[in-house]
Amino acid sequence: MNIPRKRDVALPVSVMLCMHTLIALAVFIVPVMAPEMGLNANDIGTFVFLLYLTSMITVPFSGPCTAKFGPMRMMQICVFCCSVGVALCCAFNNEIRSLGAICIGTGLGLATPAASDILLRYSPEKIRSFVFSLKQAAVPAGNLIAGLLVLLAIAIGWQNAFLIISILTGTVALIFQPLQKTWDTGRDTAAHVTFNLKSFVSGVRIIFADQSLRWLSISSFAFVLLQIATTSYLVTFLVTKVGCDHKTAGVIYALSFAGGFFSRIIFGIIADNLISPLKTLGLLGIIMGGASLVTAQFTPDWPVYGITIISFVLASTAAGWNGVYIAETAARAPAGLASHVLGISLMMTYAGCIATTPVFLILLSISGDSYYFAFSLFAVPAILTGLRLLSIERKQV
Repeated sequence: MNIPRKRDVALPVSVMLCMHTLIALAVFIVPVMAPEMGLNANDIGTFVFLLYLTSMITVPFSGPCTAKFGPMRMMQICVFCCSVGVALCCAFNNEIRSLGAICIGTGLGLATPAASDILLRYSPEKIRSFVFSLKQAAVPAGNLIAGLLVLLAIAIGWQNAFLIISILTGTVALIFQPLQKTWDTGRDTAAHVTFNLKSFVSGVRIIFADQSLRWLSISSFAFVLLQIATTSYLVTFLVTKVGCDHKTAGVIYALSFAGGFFSRIIFGIIADNLISPLKTLGLLGIIMGGASLVTAQFTPDWPVYGITIISFVLASTAAGWNGVYIAETAARAPAGLASHVLGISLMMTYAGCIATTPVFLILLSISGDSYYFAFSLFAVPAILTGLRLLSIERKQV
């Protein structure tokens, strides 16, 4: 096998960044547009829960699907699923919108292992964290576009905005077809797309037998709780409790996740060159937890610039850890099993995604609809896990 060069990865990472940005936009568009759509916290919770439940169910099939159909074909399928999902979300009917959540969740669940397969093939080891962080910058990029889309929705109507995104997403799935033959070489057309319990148990054992892989998976659960709480409820919190209008809240959200876009790239560079990936993730956990504690103190008396700065720090860290986590998990997996081990580890991530909405809504219920209480408690797992990652790093030095 040829050793990949830096120039080899430019096209793959650019294509994966584009496709994952559209997938991320599909994931976040409903929670961000909720005030315009007339949705409350429970409606958002149901949508997000269904989306991530579907992702968790589909992710164990990502490895077999990638092996059979090829990683690029799978990425096209994922993007097309999201295109259909966004179109279905135009409906006022909750049942049809739920089908949209399932379509988007399917695209999200199958995408990361497929993209990782391509990037691992073309990424030099010395810049692996940077490459994966650049690709994962698609998530805050999707947040950024979703926030700015509020302005378009106010101008032309949210349903028209959704249809534009749906058409754009479907078109992109077709545009990259010429790359499919090149990137899907070596696929196993005889592979069976089934859930292999023995293979699943083997993957779980690999993760829990290795302390670093184990805590990388646990950290993804803890960090994603805060990430999904931020992406799902920050705009609603700002509008209903802090007194911002929807336009201002959308702009704050967009600016905050612009920070998340650049921070993912910066954190990847840091993990490659300055401090280890585990230490990078540990520090991010502590910072995002601290930012969430401050976010919990927002009131109508806070100046807009203060809210924006703290939201920026929260989004930059809560949405900035994924690339380093994925690269380090893939790198620590046994040779030839990166996609499989990553898929199993991502089940912990999606378990956190699923847990976020019911836990957040329960906290709102028992606290008299206090977002301050909910954001404060969601900070705790991130801080504790961050401290644990730092302690593992010290033991390995």
